[in-house]
Amino acid sequence: MKKLLLLFFLLPTVLLAKYNRGNISLIDGTEKIGFIEVPQFNDTKIKFKLDENGKVEKYIIDDVKSFQIQNNKNETENYTTIILGNNKLFSPDEIRLNSKKSFVKIIKKGRISVYSTHFRTTTHRGMKNYYVESDAYFLQRENENFAFEIGIHRYDLKFMVGVDLYQVIKINFKEICPNFAELIKAANLNSNDFYKIVDIYEHSCSQK
Repeated sequence: MKKLLLLFFLLPTVLLAKYNRGNISLIDGTEKIGFIEVPQFNDTKIKFKLDENGKVEKYIIDDVKSFQIQNNKNETENYTTIILGNNKLFSPDEIRLNSKKSFVKIIKKGRISVYSTHFRTTTHRGMKNYYVESDAYFLQRENENFAFEIGIHRYDLKFMVGVDLYQVIKINFKEICPNFAELIKAANLNSNDFYKIVDIYEHSCSQK
């Protein structure tokens, strides 16, 4: 299994700050309503303003329980924090976990849950630099407090990169739900369909 190798091969670029209406729920029970800059992959703080022209406040990830925003389509997006990881390349039955939590978008929650995290990088083509937008997807098994990588969607490509969805499902669910990987393979999912992973599991795998 590969880690997010794309992040190491492409040079990160500075994003222009963009704030969306939303609210933050802090661990201590405080609720903050205003404008939020959605964190990118590996960000350890979230930026918040009471109004669009207000002063920026920063909250470290360990103080944040969850947050939600209104996106450009006026849809509500929900986010939480969780430890992320990936199956080891030479010991695929083992999962290497990050030492700190990450901010993740909730794609769908159930007995298992699917999350994503966004990142933007630059790469070179000829004599020019260009931006690459990507979403990394992660899956959380029942009764676990971490999620592992299941693939990366690069906006400039028509195929997924990173780990192979079918193989990573097969490895991580072979004892929990042996036929789950075959069902995922038959579904032929793309990144827009990853919420269906939760539905397939709910309908086909017995509860732990």
